Amino acid sequence: MKGLKLRIILGLLIVILIIPAAYGLEALDRNRGLKSGAIIKVQDESSGSLVALMGIDVLKSLMLQQFPDDDSAEGPTLLYVIGASGLSGYEKVEVKGLKGGEKFLGDKKDLSGPYVLALNERGTADLVELEKPEVILVRDVSEINKVQ
Repeated sequence: MKGLKLRIILGLLIVILIIPAAYGLEALDRNRGLKSGAIIKVQDESSGSLVALMGIDVLKSLMLQQFPDDDSAEGPTLLYVIGASGLSGYEKVEVKGLKGGEKFLGDKKDLSGPYVLALNERGTADLVELEKPEVILVRDVSEINKVQ
């Protein structure tokens, strides 16, 4: 009986220690991803609320959903990513890069397809125009913000 109680107490202690460690590792990984551009933060700046965190793996899945038979696709369109994130009610959207100076501001009517979040070899995404993918508008996208 004494051995059983000891095992139960040890089991509970292990569970109690694992849960905070898991939360800590998740926060550390998320912060590292946000700083490296591997995770894109989608937020509503007007209300200050976080709408979604989208990793590069999510962008790859969205690209395959949007362009299932197109092997030449470089990434999903900006409008498709915005829709998948759940961001709504916007008139203007701002896309920021890892380097604070790189920004793109687009109206709702302008976003109807020509802008793509092109996946690159660095494990991040660049905002480019569909017709001119060699011209990078925002390198290493880190945020998509609803401004209005």
